[in-house]
Amino acid sequence: MKFKFSHLFVYVFVALLTFTACQDEAIDINNPAEQEMIQPNTPLANFMGNVTANYADYDNFLDESSCFSVELPVTIVMGDVTIVVETLDDLEDLEDLFEQYENEDDFFDFVFPITIIFNNYSEVVIENEDQLEDFIEDCELEDDEVIECVDFVYPITFSVFNADFNIVDTITITSDEALYSFLEGLEEDDNALIVSLNYPVTLVYANGDTVEVNSNQELSDAIEAAEGDCDDDDEECDLNIEGIENLLLECGLEAEFYNESGDLSDTLQLYFNENGEVTVTGDPTVVETGEWDVIETDLGYKLVIEGLETFGIANGLWLLTDCDDNEELEFEKETENGIVTMELELDCDDVADCDAQEIVEELKECLWYLGTNLLSPNYNGPLNFFEGGTVAIGNNEELTGSWEVLVGNTGTFLILDLPGDYGVLSYDWRIVECEDDRLVLVADENELVLEQDCETYDEVFECFGDFELEECLGPNNEAEFNLSADTIGLIDCQYAFEASFHESEADAEAGVSAIVETESYWSGAGEVYLRIEAENGNFEVFTIYLNTEECNYFECFGNYDLTVCDESDGVVDGFAEFDLELIFANCPNDDVEYYFYISVADAEAQIAPLVSPFSSSLATTIYSRVQLAGNPSVYEIFEHHLIAENCNSSGCSEEDVDGFLVECIWNAVNYNGSDNLMNWNFDFEPNSQTVVIYNNETTIDATWTTSQSNDGVIVTFSNVAGPNIQAINGEWLVVECEEDRLQLHSGDDILVLERACE
Repeated sequence: MKFKFSHLFVYVFVALLTFTACQDEAIDINNPAEQEMIQPNTPLANFMGNVTANYADYDNFLDESSCFSVELPVTIVMGDVTIVVETLDDLEDLEDLFEQYENEDDFFDFVFPITIIFNNYSEVVIENEDQLEDFIEDCELEDDEVIECVDFVYPITFSVFNADFNIVDTITITSDEALYSFLEGLEEDDNALIVSLNYPVTLVYANGDTVEVNSNQELSDAIEAAEGDCDDDDEECDLNIEGIENLLLECGLEAEFYNESGDLSDTLQLYFNENGEVTVTGDPTVVETGEWDVIETDLGYKLVIEGLETFGIANGLWLLTDCDDNEELEFEKETENGIVTMELELDCDDVADCDAQEIVEELKECLWYLGTNLLSPNYNGPLNFFEGGTVAIGNNEELTGSWEVLVGNTGTFLILDLPGDYGVLSYDWRIVECEDDRLVLVADENELVLEQDCETYDEVFECFGDFELEECLGPNNEAEFNLSADTIGLIDCQYAFEASFHESEADAEAGVSAIVETESYWSGAGEVYLRIEAENGNFEVFTIYLNTEECNYFECFGNYDLTVCDESDGVVDGFAEFDLELIFANCPNDDVEYYFYISVADAEAQIAPLVSPFSSSLATTIYSRVQLAGNPSVYEIFEHHLIAENCNSSGCSEEDVDGFLVECIWNAVNYNGSDNLMNWNFDFEPNSQTVVIYNNETTIDATWTTSQSNDGVIVTFSNVAGPNIQAINGEWLVVECEEDRLQLHSGDDILVLERACE
């Protein structure tokens, strides 16, 4: 491992300058032996520089360059998974993970800026990918510039002499970087100082062996010998304790146990972690946790496993007897029944199958029902994993927690933090099995099984689509839209869903800031967004286009007059009662309201509205104020003449009326201000008292007669038996008489007949 030592060189030269100013204070004279002197640009000095140079090959899988390494910690992003690499152990785990993507390009990205460290420990901050690529392309490194298979055992010391061999200082070196900087400083020194290495010095080789040297020549020989063995492939088991531990921690191991006869007696899955715990799974599917350690004895290295009950066969002191540095270890232990052999083989297939990014995507796809020893079977979820790290229990939006998938040095983990009764599942769960629809996870002695339920509920989204709504402009250049009625309310969708409207697409996607007043939403032209969420939490967002237009809300209304008969008990007195509602009887009033006033000023101020029926003289003018219901500031004022006339004489005789009626076909164009009888045709037969009343569905043979009274001509209908039309039965006084139009009164009822002679 390389440590930074950036100020040593400055310190050395400050000491040397101090000596130059105060050389009378030298306290020792000791001529260094030639075999201990370190001279710049000699083979030994170069060897020492190559040994202590920053070894940048170890992270080539990450930065693709031997000229520099990436300073830790560093953060990378693989799809939706963010990985922080903090230690060299993390880096080794990341290299194993990268092997799954060896045939892919650009499967990860650095989170810039990053710092790169060159072989001479100089540093450069890299701001983006293009800068990094430039340094990679410019890399030119000789094969012997870095020797990685041997290291100094620190601390080591140097004595510093002046030209008179007075000792001016003793320098202690504690790291590769410090030694490299010290040696470089010797090459740049202008004061002709002399340094010697204080022996003995210890070197450690890559396989863990150490050697002690006592002279420059022994040091040079030891480094040269190590350099020659750097690329050798040694098939023998030369692991030390650290190498064994690293292999055990790399990923899961499959353990096969053989009795002394060589017969396979059991197979287990072992997972070692840095906390000294080993998790064991086997048949039956039980998860058990014990303890482990690696120790050195006179016989060799032993793996200690203890604390297991169900899988007690793995307990014991296991002597390492053989190994393949890459993936296999073989151990033996003595038992009452003879020697038992345990063969451990790296089983990283689960890690390959349980790719963190794939797990993230699968978890978000569907609901996951759970089974665990921590909860009763009634508490089976489901868990609903959402983008952004939120997990909900079923569809309960209030019962939510958090989740995250992380890659650690002992595997891939699902981190759960759940509320309520499900809080007992708040663990760092290591994923030990994964299939497309099933995950098995362990934490301590607990097991959690997640099974996927991919009922898509997509059918609900087929009920909906984008919509266009159009409403009339009102005040503030806005229109009132009824979102509920015009969208959801008009769709007969048999599937359960939740709907909400949002003013931005981003809010709809996030399910926040829903519009509250959906039945009375005032807006100008634009869009709102409809979020439809299915039972499983899946959702789609649709666009509601809001269109506006200039509308005449009062198109049906106008300056209409109202005429009634001036008669009270048969006496004409110049006054009449006016049913003011008849003025607008043919206009819809769903969205409007109107009131009548005696003056325009009263109508403008909405003062003293008239009450219907309204008694007035023969000729009176009133005014109506018609306004939008719920928004009285939008209104119009109309003028109306109230006319009372003498209705006792129509100006026609009984003979005139008979002659008019038997000509052509007649229609009831008005009945009390309504045209709902207009589809009935009247065929008055001459020389007969029969009138045939018919429409497209019904034909009625009724009776009609005329007679003369003091008030005028009476038309009598009888035997009119049909829906609605039966209302005309009885006597009707002819109050207006024209050749093609008759107005008849019966009490308060008014019937207008018009002739059609086509």
